[in-house]
Order: sequence, then C-alpha cells, then structure tokens
Amino acid sequence: MKKNPFEKNIEKICSVCGKILLVDSSGNGECPYCGWYNSITNGDNEDYVMFPNVVSENKARELVSEGKPLKPSLEDFLDMLNFYGETEFEYKGDSFSLFWPSEDANIEIGSKKTLNYFKDKEDFIANAKIGDIYVRDIWDKVENPKYM
Repeated sequence: MKKNPFEKNIEKICSVCGKILLVDSSGNGECPYCGWYNSITNGDNEDYVMFPNVVSENKARELVSEGKPLKPSLEDFLDMLNFYGETEFEYKGDSFSLFWPSEDANIEIGSKKTLNYFKDKEDFIANAKIGDIYVRDIWDKVENPKYM
C-alpha cells in the first residue's frame, strides 16, 4: 500500500511556540497549540506574512509569548493581501472582500453595499472607510481577517 504524503505522522517542534506537533512528509502542519502553520517556506522568511499564516513568524512568536492570538494588524492584513491577492474580514455582520491583483493595480474593497478603490497600501490606510469610520480606527473590532 502506498503511503499518503499528506498524512501528519512526523513529530516536529513548532517554530513559534516550541511544542511538538505532527507534520506531513514535507514538514507542513498546523500547530494545535498556537495555530501557527509550520511549513518549509517559513524558515528563511521570518519577517514576511506568507500564506496560510496571517502574521509573520517573528510576530507570531511575539504574540504567543504575550499570550495573544495570531490576529493580524491592519499592516499585516495588507501584507497578506499583497502576498495572496484576495482577503476578507467581517465587521458588524457585514463581509468585506479585498482584491489586489498586483502592486501596479488598485486595491479593491467591496461589500454588498459598497465598492471602493485605493491606489496602494498607504492610500488604503489613510482613506478606507466603512460608512463614516476609517478602517484603521476600527481594525481591533474586525472579525475573521483571512485569506479567501
């Protein structure tokens, strides 16, 4: 019988919290203790937000050491968007989707009610609003910031 390469059966120490988790034959697996997705791509990129994680590895270590969840700041979230091109979050029951196909294109944020465009990350931070409130001012209240 052929082995399943995705079976989580190899022990590894989580690069964020230091606890033992099970990974697949490629070294990939989510830590059940801190939520960090350990992968072979993380090691050389400790300061970058990379899919499927929502913060950088170094920031994850900092958050875990402080007993905080792995929730992205607005800057982290926009780094997620830059890396992956599609993200989303919820605020007061509404879902907001963001698209950024390339750094040469506009950032698009849309919901059932609105659609707005921003020329870059700085423009988004300075001007993006939900209703009359800046996204930067309510970021601590958004829920489920994630990749699409």
